[in-house]
Amino acid sequence: MIKKSKSFLRAENGVAAIETAIILPVLLLLFFGMIDLTTLISHNRKITYSASVVADLVAQNRTSVLKSTIDDYYNAAEMVLRPLASNEFHIDVYGYRKVGTTVTQIWKTGRTGGPSCGTAPDTTAMGALMTASNDVIVAITCMDYTPFMATFLGKSVLGATTFNVEQAIMVRPRSTSMLTCYTTTVGGSVCS
Repeated sequence: MIKKSKSFLRAENGVAAIETAIILPVLLLLFFGMIDLTTLISHNRKITYSASVVADLVAQNRTSVLKSTIDDYYNAAEMVLRPLASNEFHIDVYGYRKVGTTVTQIWKTGRTGGPSCGTAPDTTAMGALMTASNDVIVAITCMDYTPFMATFLGKSVLGATTFNVEQAIMVRPRSTSMLTCYTTTVGGSVCS
């Protein structure tokens, strides 16, 4: 009996299979987790850049901009965000003006489709960035990202199955202190 137990303890048959069964799930979790992390970072960079592109293009206009022109800027952002489909992201552009000490939203326009980017930006911090009768353009781009890991792990590990990736960029108009968005013609109805 003792002889058999010593030979059993020295046997190495099946050790590699047991080690693989223990380590493989951890390695797969790390592998797919790294894929999700790098994809999330890539999407975040694209969201940031697309918001920057739209804000910068709007800020280059003189005194006014038409909604149709901003719609063209959304097409530029869509090219940045490829291969995402146009219904997977959302872009909003706001125009704020400081009158006296109060910062108010003058106009807003958005690209339809995709997830909602939430509420309008908070104006409390904008006052320090602006002077009287000076505008700030805010472009917000957002998307919902569903990690591959969430499809089979669900909420138990990640805490949610979908994560909102959102970025806001604030810029001042370049060639004027005030910039207004109009729906069809300059001097007509303001974008809302």
